[in-house]
Amino acid sequence: MREKEKENPKICDILDTIVQRIGNLFSWLSILLIIAIVAQVILRYVFGGGFVFLEELHFHFYGMMFMIAISYALTTNSHVRLDLLHSKFSPRKKEIVEVLGIIFLLVPMVVVLLINGLDFLADSWRVSERSDAPMGLPFRWAFKAFVPIGIGLLGVAASSRLIRGIVFLFHQIPLKDQE
Repeated sequence: MREKEKENPKICDILDTIVQRIGNLFSWLSILLIIAIVAQVILRYVFGGGFVFLEELHFHFYGMMFMIAISYALTTNSHVRLDLLHSKFSPRKKEIVEVLGIIFLLVPMVVVLLINGLDFLADSWRVSERSDAPMGLPFRWAFKAFVPIGIGLLGVAASSRLIRGIVFLFHQIPLKDQE
């Protein structure tokens, strides 16, 4: 087999790069999250007050980072595996479990969450949802948009991982993390 044929599919590298760049960009939200938390703590314990919108920002920033981080973890192979036998499997058996898990567990979950996430966002957009708190954040739909965005990115990451797994199983091309 020629050397060119032993390379991983370029589309996977492109998809992984897109997801990882978005993940790197959104990792900067952690700094904004820390600033919001510190500001709220200072306002509460030093000045005896605080702002509702800062408290709501904590949850929104954390949720946004979490939704993006799921796909990032899959592309960097840093996701948690619960398979107790995984460490004892051969690379081929590990890949079979990975491919079957993506096809029968991850893909159906992504489809269901994406459909429901879009409905969730549409309902929020339709009523111009905002915080229930008088001084809370407006445009709640903008934060809820990260449910379908994050799940969509997870679908992209899962597609890339599935392609890599299938190529490995049928062509014995080493995976990124096995090189």
